[in-house]
Amino acid sequence: MMLWRLAWRNLTRNRTRSLLAIGGMAIATVMLVWNVGFMDGFYNMMIRGATDVEIGQVQVQHRDYAERPATVDTMVWDDELAETIRGTPGVRAATPRVRLFGIVGHEERSNVGLIMGVDPEMEPRVTVIAEGLVDGRWISEETSDGGVVEAVIGRGLSQTLGVEVGDELVVIAEGVDGSMGDALLEVVGIVATGSSVVDRQVVLMHLEEAQFIAAMEGVVHEAVLSIDDPAAAIPVARAVSARVEAIGRDELAVRPWQEVATSLYELLQIGDQSNYVIYLVIFLIVGLGVLNALRMSARERYREFGVMLAVGFSRARLFAMVMLEGLVLGFVGAVVGGTAGAALVWYYKVYGLNFGAFVDGDVTYMGVSFSERVYFAMDLSTVLEPAIGLMLMAFVCSLWPAVASIRLVPRDAITGRQ
Repeated sequence: MMLWRLAWRNLTRNRTRSLLAIGGMAIATVMLVWNVGFMDGFYNMMIRGATDVEIGQVQVQHRDYAERPATVDTMVWDDELAETIRGTPGVRAATPRVRLFGIVGHEERSNVGLIMGVDPEMEPRVTVIAEGLVDGRWISEETSDGGVVEAVIGRGLSQTLGVEVGDELVVIAEGVDGSMGDALLEVVGIVATGSSVVDRQVVLMHLEEAQFIAAMEGVVHEAVLSIDDPAAAIPVARAVSARVEAIGRDELAVRPWQEVATSLYELLQIGDQSNYVIYLVIFLIVGLGVLNALRMSARERYREFGVMLAVGFSRARLFAMVMLEGLVLGFVGAVVGGTAGAALVWYYKVYGLNFGAFVDGDVTYMGVSFSERVYFAMDLSTVLEPAIGLMLMAFVCSLWPAVASIRLVPRDAITGRQ
């Protein structure tokens, strides 16, 4: 207890220097907590923006289709497979899809498009495409029974072709048997999702209508899964793969979004590594400040330390006292900075950081459009990791002045020779 009192008394001797050291640590903690919350929130937005719109968090496909997509590489979608996938822990929903590339035309204009057959009921449970409707409505759950097929198209494609809700389109695509299939479509809805692929190329229609065009009765190209936590996509994919193999479907490949969107995943990995460099620089800068404060404080008291050693104060207790001074600085700075940083991150978690003040309109990156507001991510580790890291740094910085203090020779320290 006496050591704590001595350490606190020594720090309050030069309050300005101590407050500057504490303030530097507090500001550094706020910066780190803010950066962690911002980057985690931004990465979550990138992952959600890329997976929730089109690719999902996990995909199930024929192994040949996963390696090199081709119309003929299909998989059987039956009740057993659907129940197996949807019954896997962590999977919220799964929907089958047919993907065909073909020509989409309207009067004198035509364009290459991605014709996507979806389950009108299950697709909105997996992706947010239906939420992007800016005009019209979503596809009906009932098929056309040989009449005009309902379709929803991206806003970019509608502008390219010059069509609106109620207009008709003609699509031509190759079937799995080599024949050419076609259909007359009625545009019932237009979506703007922020995904360049969906908005500029995709034509969405009922799954059974797309299967009819491509002669794919009973088979699909993929199943797209939505899971509870996108960060857990890899273990969920492994669990789904094990359950699929257990029912004898070894020909299927189960891939998490990290394998499907490799460029995005690699970008996030690079971002994490860059953040470590930033954290290291901040730690070093703050560490030099704490080291300077503790070293100067110790040097000013060499005569006092010499007297203490001369009257029987042990070197171990002297070492502990100087170390405690560094720990107190680190603890107070981390608590003040952690509290302020937590409050700041909580505010941006609730209200978001308005990017509209820096850019005009939405932010588009890697084909994905982001909202003008970035909502920070926050959990216990967001605050604790930077705070504990800076406390450890203060502990390390205390070693030099502490070791220098216990190496003093009492006679030389008292006479000012050390």
